[in-house]
Amino acid sequence: MKEEIEAQYDIIVGREWNQFGVKGYESSDGYVALLPAHNVTDEEVFEQRSLSEYLLSNQWPYTTLPIFTKEGALRTTIENQEYMLVYVGELFSKDQSHGSWLARFHELGQQYPYQPQHISRYGKWKTLWEEKMDAWTALYKQQWDIHPASSFQRLFIETYPYLEGVVENAIQYLQESEQDWRYEQYDQGTFTVQRLHPSLLDQTIWSNTIVYDHPSRDIAEWIRYQLLEKGESGFQDIRAFMDDYEAIRPLSIFGWRLVYARLILPINLFDRLDEWFNHTNHSGRTQEDQLRHELENQVNYEKILHHFFEGIRLDVNKVRIPTLDWY
Repeated sequence: MKEEIEAQYDIIVGREWNQFGVKGYESSDGYVALLPAHNVTDEEVFEQRSLSEYLLSNQWPYTTLPIFTKEGALRTTIENQEYMLVYVGELFSKDQSHGSWLARFHELGQQYPYQPQHISRYGKWKTLWEEKMDAWTALYKQQWDIHPASSFQRLFIETYPYLEGVVENAIQYLQESEQDWRYEQYDQGTFTVQRLHPSLLDQTIWSNTIVYDHPSRDIAEWIRYQLLEKGESGFQDIRAFMDDYEAIRPLSIFGWRLVYARLILPINLFDRLDEWFNHTNHSGRTQEDQLRHELENQVNYEKILHHFFEGIRLDVNKVRIPTLDWY
């Protein structure tokens, strides 16, 4: 792999390192890392580089910068896989609260003078969710015709109608929320990541994860993780996180409604389905067991969402925010 990198880039690589599931090398120009680039277009990678350049030029060292090949491309094939090679700035973020870190990241991203076109998800949630469901519905119908079906396929067929109904609820809530006029200056588009996990706030921002969206995207995913991992006890950490975040960037009623809409969407369940259908080796039951566990956990998660705003101490009657009533 080193030989292929040196053949395609003006760079000399040395000792290999691995951190956060990413492979990298010491090089003649500092640390570099290989990031997967098989699900992105050239236009998306160029925009991600532009956003990374902006962050670095504004004294935000916790990011990476895609490197051009000798041919002037930002993506390349190494060992039959699509990658982008990136310079790595600060690998670990400084010791600060997640809420403050994320608010400062969003604040800087909102000041970006251009609106990206290819990596923008801003205002597109409904369309993206509907397109995703169309693809899953087609796959669901296809699975009906496969015989014999594996136990995982049968589980998918049995549970998909439920998932479809939950997604419809999320889309309906999103549509109603988008008509809410109670938005503020902080509801403009900003830099976000494709799928925020709390651990990402302790490390650098990998360029291949950057998208342009409403800040509620990241907030919702941070909260989702807390609720799925900790249940009711997660609200204490969520309140502390939001106190730190809103000390810098208050979240509007419109923003809270977007957070809630995204929390309704069962992204974690579709993650498990993606893993199975995109995995070639189905000899074990790990993925099926994980899906069954998360389906069982979903019952409690929905109960928590029913009184979510009470948990974060936001009076829904006073601010007139509707909630879904599953029970």
